[in-house]
Amino acid sequence: MSDYVKYSSMAEGDAFLDPIPSFEVTKERVEKYIQSTNDETEQLQIKDDQGRQVAPPMLAAVYVIEALRTKVGPPGGIHAKQQFKFHRPAYIGETLFTSANVLKLYERKGRHYVEMTTETRNQDGELITSGMITRIWGKET
Repeated sequence: MSDYVKYSSMAEGDAFLDPIPSFEVTKERVEKYIQSTNDETEQLQIKDDQGRQVAPPMLAAVYVIEALRTKVGPPGGIHAKQQFKFHRPAYIGETLFTSANVLKLYERKGRHYVEMTTETRNQDGELITSGMITRIWGKET
């Protein structure tokens, strides 16, 4: 038995992540992200009138990919493309929950493709990020 998700086990419309994983937006994670990207955006250092500090928008690449890694395809898969729509900033101290649904399954040049929609909400259910990801599924043995 394999420890990865088989292409044949998915259907269009399926929820891909169950249970939905969480991601804590901590000061440490934000600082590591800023250091690794050399992001000098001043707004990332300022607290708003409610005392909140915004996280870098592209931290989405971290929390979405981390969520998708909770269920993996077979080795050899390729992250083909991804797009994000930002609905509002994530803030340090929030807990984010990313869901993914299988949008489309198809074959091209002998390879299996999986298109998924993603949606990330905070602990209060507020929509933070939505998007789409296309993955070329690894070959199953």
